[in-house]
Amino acid sequence: MNANRIIDMIVRQIVRRLVTRGVDKGLDLAERMGRKPGQPDGPRDPKADRHMAQSARRQGQSMKQARQLTRQMRRFMRF
Repeated sequence: MNANRIIDMIVRQIVRRLVTRGVDKGLDLAERMGRKPGQPDGPRDPKADRHMAQSARRQGQSMKQARQLTRQMRRFMRF
């Protein structure tokens, strides 16, 4: 192996580490900027997660009912 290849290999490793570190910092910054001012940094409350899941489930059920009602109305309007 000649000196040029060794230097290239070392430079590639350094650049890769710097790019990875920069991407991580950028993602952390974007995450902080996207967060609402009163929202904590850590994981959310499990109770709030459960409430959100229940709300999503109820919304899905109401959408299903709306689809079924729309189908029934289409069938009724044919005659």
